[in-house]
Amino acid sequence: MKSQTVARKFYLVFLSVVCFLGGSPSLARASQPATMETPLVISSESKQVTLYGVIYPGRFNRAEGDEAHYHLLTWKGGHSKNALIETPVDDLTFHDALIKIGGQPGNTLSMEAWTQRADPDSPASQQKASGSRFAVFLSWQGAPKRLPIYRILRSSPSDPQLPVWNFEGNRGRWFNRVPFAPRPGCLVCLYSCPSGKLSNGKLSIADYMARPGRFQIDTERLPPDRTPVQVIFELLP
Repeated sequence: MKSQTVARKFYLVFLSVVCFLGGSPSLARASQPATMETPLVISSESKQVTLYGVIYPGRFNRAEGDEAHYHLLTWKGGHSKNALIETPVDDLTFHDALIKIGGQPGNTLSMEAWTQRADPDSPASQQKASGSRFAVFLSWQGAPKRLPIYRILRSSPSDPQLPVWNFEGNRGRWFNRVPFAPRPGCLVCLYSCPSGKLSNGKLSIADYMARPGRFQIDTERLPPDRTPVQVIFELLP
């Protein structure tokens, strides 16, 4: 009898906590901003994923060499360098978060899209990402409102169209399946990348190789390097 009384008291306390949080613990968690301590927030109800990251607009524009002006968002533990934004959230966790809110990966790109990028006649490097489409936004402390990512991009001279963010997926790559194998850690790429989880489906790697087909960042719209930011991904209908 005593155990039933204790159990009932526990239940009433739990119920009061749930009511205080607005009727749903998951909704309360989803309303929280992404932080360094909690860098990934998933809201299944609004089909939204929010990541904490650190932005480097100046570094992005100054970068030179292979892969410069290519990565929008990368995992800090990966080997892809000079991304506009770095996050402590790894690319596989990001992939699974997009799945949780209903994203469907395209998985249509081959690795030859990257390995044959120097061959102008390679059909693989002309492939473009597919999969569910997302809207991507950026916000930071002091910003009046969240900013669509396309507003900070100086359009690629080879194709001035707005980017289309497709959930290509690419989770099945060998370096994602081998424990402790080094991997690029691409979350979002500005071109159709066979490693990136989300890619700009408007441009292929062939477009990236066709100089001067490289993006620049509008630094006047953004805070300085090393500023913490929120990156918001919303699944489109």
